Amino acid sequence: MTINLKELFAGSEQMNDKVLMKLLNAIKDGQQKDFDYLKFKQSYKSLCQLGMDESTAAKSAFLTASTMGLTKDKLMLTVQHYKNILSKEKEQFAQALKNQIANNIDAKTMEVKRLQEKIEENTRKITQLQKEQTIIEQEIQKLKETADMSRVKIEDTRDQFKATFDILYTEVEEDGLLYDRIL
Repeated sequence: MTINLKELFAGSEQMNDKVLMKLLNAIKDGQQKDFDYLKFKQSYKSLCQLGMDESTAAKSAFLTASTMGLTKDKLMLTVQHYKNILSKEKEQFAQALKNQIANNIDAKTMEVKRLQEKIEENTRKITQLQKEQTIIEQEIQKLKETADMSRVKIEDTRDQFKATFDILYTEVEEDGLLYDRIL
C-alpha cells in the first residue's frame, strides 16, 4: 500500500513546502514495513472522508488493522517513532542553523571588527593610507550588507521551519492523543 505523505499530512498555508518535503522525506525514510501509524492514519482519513465520525472511523480502522497484528501499544509506539524522527530532524536543523550563523554572521562580524581596527591604525597614517582606508570601508559595508542579508534569510528559514515543524509535530501528537483516547 503506497502512502502519499503529502496528502496524509494536509499542509496549511503556514507550512513551508520545502521544509514540509524535507520532514516528510525523513518520515518516508524511517517508514516501517509493518502496519503502523502511517498506514493506520491513511485508513482512518479514508474512512473520515467517507463521512464517518472520528470515533467510528478510528475504531473501524483499528479493527481492520488489528487483523494485521496492530495493537494499541504498537500504534502508540509507532506514533512515538515518527515523533522521534521529526525531533531528530529538528535537532539536525538546529545544528545546521548554528553552523550557518557561525559561518555567515559571526565570522563576518569578527571580520568587520578586525577591519574597523585596521581603519583606526590607518587613520594615524592618513596621508599615506587614505586610498586603502576607502577600499576597506567599502569592504566593511559589503560585509555588513552580506551579514544582514544572511541574518534575514537564516531567521526567515528558521521561522518557516519552526512554524512548519510545530504544525506537523502537533498534528502527529494530537493524532496520538486522539487514538490513545479513542482506542
